[in-house]
Formats: sequence, structure tokens, C-alpha cells
Amino acid sequence: MSHSRDFFLLPLLASVLLLLNIWMYWPGAAGPEILDDRSNVAVLTGLDEAPDIASDYVFGNRSGPLGRPVSMYTFVLEELYFAGDTALRKQANIVLHAFNGVLVMWLLARLLGHAGIVHYRWFALVGGALWLFSPLYVSTVLYVVQRMAMMSTLFMLLALIAYTYWRNRLFRSAAGFALFGLMLLSIALAVLSKENGVVVVPIIVVLEVLWFGGRNARGEVDQALRRASRVLLCVGVVAAALFLVFGYDYFARGYWKREFTLGERLLTQTRVLWDYIGQLLWPDTPRMGVFHDDYVTSRSLTEPITTLYAVAGWITVALACLVALRWRCGQLLVAAIAFFLLGHAMESSVFSLELYFEHRNYFPGVGIFLLLLAALGCVARAWPQTAAPLIAWLALGVLLLALQSGSQVQVWSSSPLLRLNHVVHHPDSARANEEMALHLAAVGALDAALVHSQRAAALSSQERTGDRQLRDFAMYCMAGQPVPQAVIARLGKVNPTRPFAMVASMYGVAKILASGQCAREEYLAFADRMAQVFLSADSVATASANFYAVLGGMENDLQRFENAYAYMEKSLALKPQRVNSLLMQLHFSLATGRLESAQRLKAQLAELMAQGRLTREQTATFELYQ
Repeated sequence: MSHSRDFFLLPLLASVLLLLNIWMYWPGAAGPEILDDRSNVAVLTGLDEAPDIASDYVFGNRSGPLGRPVSMYTFVLEELYFAGDTALRKQANIVLHAFNGVLVMWLLARLLGHAGIVHYRWFALVGGALWLFSPLYVSTVLYVVQRMAMMSTLFMLLALIAYTYWRNRLFRSAAGFALFGLMLLSIALAVLSKENGVVVVPIIVVLEVLWFGGRNARGEVDQALRRASRVLLCVGVVAAALFLVFGYDYFARGYWKREFTLGERLLTQTRVLWDYIGQLLWPDTPRMGVFHDDYVTSRSLTEPITTLYAVAGWITVALACLVALRWRCGQLLVAAIAFFLLGHAMESSVFSLELYFEHRNYFPGVGIFLLLLAALGCVARAWPQTAAPLIAWLALGVLLLALQSGSQVQVWSSSPLLRLNHVVHHPDSARANEEMALHLAAVGALDAALVHSQRAAALSSQERTGDRQLRDFAMYCMAGQPVPQAVIARLGKVNPTRPFAMVASMYGVAKILASGQCAREEYLAFADRMAQVFLSADSVATASANFYAVLGGMENDLQRFENAYAYMEKSLALKPQRVNSLLMQLHFSLATGRLESAQRLKAQLAELMAQGRLTREQTATFELYQ
């Protein structure tokens, strides 16, 4: 393969692959909003009338400790200029995925070229295409809110690419301040897109130690760079070990809301990581999707027995890596494995997160395809005549992955098909059954919806009987069926001291009631029942601050301000500094003639405003009462 021919052919083929990828994904833009799309993206409303509150949305998200403002900024821009159309948001994700594919090809070319792999540009092109067409990423690209993972990956890839150029400048005795600054800026933007962007820092260090080895492509060594990277690696390993040893109890306490312990999560992740690798290299598409709450937890090494096999497998990998470090090709393979594992260092380790999500592989998956390319590249370097056949076989792999991804996209393009696919292949998923129940209710199939609702409740470890009853009430309204009095009367009777656990269930009911899907008399009957459960003189029922706030909003919608005031009083007793609740209570105080309460609330809000605790929208609302 001549260099001059590659110069023209490679960009052409890359462009064709990118356009094919966009064409393949495009039908998926017709698919529905799901899960966190509703709580993170669909809530971006009112910007056309008050664009000055955009910063409240950019910096007010609570998906992570830093708020993920860079990702939220892209959603806000879409809301401002394109009215937040779901299809357009998904189309933006599709184009972003293609752009990330370009960055993956670019990074692979930089790494393989340094490693001396023959025809490295062709290996990089095909390896990047494997990543681009992987069916495991369909649920990331077409799940709007996972823009956060995609944006973080974009900047992590940019940081790695910038690093490869910056280190080359060092060998030419140039400072490369611009490139180093670009790398730091990219790392910062990655973290502000999603917090796991920080893992790119140890990946850079490991790549320098194992992949680059302090050398340039000509074999020249920069001793300062080599020493610095090795010191950083040792410091990082020691810091991580101390972090785990002394922080174990702290992390363990964070599992009080989970149905598994920290130790059980770590055991389970040994299986999960092998599962991810299998889904990247040999996809099992029927199991793919966003619902994996049915993933079996490892309770011990032998429960299930696959846990023992998974642990043994990772021990074998660790021992093999120690042996492989003796050879140059082995160092490349170890670096690629470390890329994958470090990419999962936050979401598949000690933090109290759910067990399994496909989008967690969007960046770490680059490491698996790098591992494949490094292994085949070493073969091609030893026997150059094998390079062309190996690249051809990889190209065939791209075709197979594209066919599988295409079928997944078609599933994601249809709301009924997507939900049916999820519940068929994940029958023990509470979320899949709940989504199916809501879909069936929306199309009028109430009896079937109630069956799936009951199954979702039986499978959930967190949902209470009351939460299922709330959903059932809502589904009668969604299906256009009159709500039987018995359905309303039994609300709150099971576990009377804490009848409801999930705020999202009550919030969903409140939205349906406010939309007019229930008859007015049913709305009033429901509100009366909630007041009986929570506000009557002999009531023993309790709820969270958020739950009370939703009930207060519902009573406000009915203009029953006495009940609204009572609910908000309960909410503020639990969270007295919550600004939105204080603003609502100020409104209710004035509506019920409680002037002393209103003055007290005004003083409290003024103090919070002076402390900078109010957003622009909250400030504007407060000023209406001044």
C-alpha cells in the first residue's frame, strides 16, 4: 500500500464510513424519550420566554457532583434555538458519535504509528470503524441524556491526541505550551461534561509508561519524561491503594439505598467487565438496551458460580500481564488492557452506582479495540505479509457489526418495538415492565398494562405497594377509563406509616392530573384521599420533603391553598432551606391570609438571596412578591 495512494484513499474511505454510520443511525432519531431524558432534558422549559434563566439550567443540574455544565449547555442551546425537539437532540448525538469516530481513528493512528505497526493508518481506520459501528453504543447514541458520556469522551479523546503531539514537541526541545494548554483544557471540559472524564489522567500516565516508554518514534529517549511518568504511576498506585484501604468504610456506608453491599458490587463487577468485553467483541444484541436492573448480583464467589470463573479470569489476566511486560508487544497489550480498566475506574469500582449500564463503555471500549489492533499489529510487524489479510478480516468485522447495529437502530426507532424488545429480553427487569405498562396504558390496553404494572412491583426491590397503586391510578386516566372508587380508596392503606417511597411515581400522577387526562371529579377524589392519608388529625403517614412538595403543587393547581400550605409546612420541616419550597409557601401564605408567615418567609428568602443561593429564575419569582 503506497503512501501517496493512502493519502487520498484513507480520507475518502473514512468519509464514506462516517456518512454510512450517520445514515444507519438516522432512523433512530424517531425513537422516544426514556428514563433520565425526562428528568434531565425534558424539564428544560420556558427558555423561549425567559432566556436569561438559561444559566440556571446549565449550572443547576444535579446528575453529578459538578452538575455537568458543558453537557447541559448543549441541551440548553437546543432548547433555545430548536425548541428542544427530541428527534433533533438525537440527530445531534448521531453527528457527535460520527465526530468521535474521527477522533478514535486519529488517536489509534497516533498510537499505532508510534508502535511501529506496518500500515498503521489502515489498522487505525478499520479499528476506529469497529468502534464506530459497535452495536453496544446504540443505546448511548439514541438515549438523549447520554450526550453527557459522549461529550466527556470527545474531550478525553482530544486530551489524548493533544498529549501525543505535545510529547513529540519535547523531543524537538520545544515547550509546546499551546498543546499542553489544550490538553489541560480538554481534561477540564471532559470532567465538566461528566465526572468520569478524570480517568483520562491516569490513562495518559499509563500510556506514557507502557506504550511510549519515554521514547519517540525513532527510539530516542527523554529521560526526564520517562522518570516523571514512572514516578506519577507509582504515586498513583500508592494513592489509589490508600484511597481504597482508608476509604472502604466510607464507601460501604453509601450503599444503604442499594440491595447489595460494596463487597457484592465489587464481585459482580468482575463478571460485568467480562460481559462488556464480550458485547464489544462478540455482541449478543437481544440483551442490549438500557434496562439491566435484572443483572444478577454476586453474593459470593460461588453464587453464581460464574463469579469464580470471572475472578479467576482476571487473576490470569493480571499474571499474564506481569509476564508480558518483558516484551515490547506485551507492553502494548498491557497498556490497552489498562486503558479499558482505567476507563471503568469510577463507574465499575467502589462507588454506589447501579451494576450495569452499556453507556459506561463508550470511552473504555476504545481500549478493547486498541488491544485487538495491538495484538494483530504485532503479528503484522513480525510477518508483514499478513497485514493485508488481517486488515481485510477486520473490515469484515466492521460489516458484521454494522449489520447488527442497524437492526438495533430499527428497534430504537419505534417506541412500541423498543419497549417490547426490552420486556421480551429482560422479563425480570422491573423498569422494562413498568415502561411496558405505561406504554400499554397510553394506547388503551389497560388490562395488559395492569399485569405488567403488577409484575414490575413484584420485581422491584424499592417500589412499595403504594407506589404501584399510584401508577395503576395514573394508568386508568392514561387509558381513558373511569377510575374505580376502590382504586382510590385503597391508596395509602398498606404500610400506613410510610405508604409511598418513590417521588417519581407521585410526580407522574401529578403531571397526568394537571394535563386533564383524569376527570375533574377523579382529580378531586384523589386529592381528598391524599389529604386524608397525610393531613387528617389521626394521620400517621409520613413522606419525603419532595413528596410533600409535589402534593402541595397539586393542591395549588386545584386552588385549595389551605391544604397546599399544610403540605409545604411538612416539606419545609424536613428541608427548611429549599428555595423553591420557600417560594411556594410564600405564595400559599399570602393566598391564605397568613401575613406573619409571609413576612418571615420574605426575610428568610432575602437572606438566602444575599448569600447568592437563589437562581435567576428564583430571584425573579421572589421579586414579584416584594
